This record gives sequence, C-alpha cells and structure tokens, in this order.
Amino acid sequence: MGEILSKSISSAISNVVMIGGFVVLFSVIVSILNKTQVFEILAIPFYPICNALKINTDFIPAFFSGIVELTNGVKNVSLIATKYISTNVIICSFLLGFGGISILLQVLGIISKTDISIKAYIIGKLLQGTFSAIYTYIALKYISFFNLDLVAVFNSQQKCHPVNNNFNWIAIVFCLVCILFIVVKCRKHAICRRRQPLQPLQ
Repeated sequence: MGEILSKSISSAISNVVMIGGFVVLFSVIVSILNKTQVFEILAIPFYPICNALKINTDFIPAFFSGIVELTNGVKNVSLIATKYISTNVIICSFLLGFGGISILLQVLGIISKTDISIKAYIIGKLLQGTFSAIYTYIALKYISFFNLDLVAVFNSQQKCHPVNNNFNWIAIVFCLVCILFIVVKCRKHAICRRRQPLQPLQ
C-alpha cells in the first residue's frame, strides 16, 4: 500500500509540474507572438469576414492567442471592449471547449506511451468547441437573462444585435456539418465492424 501511494503521489506531482511547465512555456510563446505582431499579420485575411459580420477585428488576434494557449486567449478576448458582450462570451465558449494547442500537447504527453489516438481527441475537441459556441449563442439569443449586450434605452426602433442577425446561418451550417460528420463516422464504424471476421470460439 505504501509503495502504491508513493508512486501515485510522485506521478501526480510530475503531471502537475508538466502542466505548469506547458502553461509557462506557451504563455511566453503567446507573449512573443503578440510583441512581434504575428497574430495581427495572420488576422489580416479574416478582416473582410469580420467587417461583413460587423464584428470587432480585435477579436481575431485574441482568438489566435487562445488557439495557442487557453488562459491568455480567454483573458485577451474578455478584455476587448464592445457593447455586444455576447460576442466575447461566444468566442470564449469556443476556446474553453477546444482548449488550445497547449492542452492538446499536454494530453499528447500523457497518452504518448499508450495506444490512444490523438487524432480522435483533436476532432472531439473541435466538435466540443463548436457545439459549445452554438449552445452559448442559442442561450444568449433565446434566454434574455443571459444576454448582457448593451442596448440604447430610448431607442424606439430597437434592432437585434449583429450576433443575432449574422450568426443564424453560421450556427445552422455548423450544426448540419457536425451532424453529417457524426453520421458518416458512425456509419463507417458500423461497416468496419461488419467486415471484421468472427473470431473462432476457443
């Protein structure tokens, strides 16, 4: 019992140190990329899309930083000043669901000695981030209690904010693509199982 406890404690401490090292390392990487304006350069092709959707272009570099390292990315997204706070919340929801490259590498470091596929995990995290953003959007749109967007008090002709106007079709497309992907994967898995030869009874 003592040997088992000592090994489990040593393993837990080793994992905690490894995770802390990843966080520090990727925080430094994000800081360097921000200082050298790499994120701003990568964001240039996405400016027309943000302008068409009436989304603040400052979200793009912050989103990229969240893809690299979750903590700094969520902080950068949340600090962007906008009266449509739902945009901040939806982007943070995607980042929290996906986790970022730092977390993916942490998981890879833990499962590297096993036969678990990292590819399936990455696909699952992408789907988790996508569905998290969609569920958050639906909650913000249809449950007014959660929506913190600023609206003019004396505006007699109140308009829906850009998230409601422009993300409807995006949410629908994401849902359809995700459902199609799940159906194809399940069908492919079922076909592979049917083709496997039956093992003879011992």
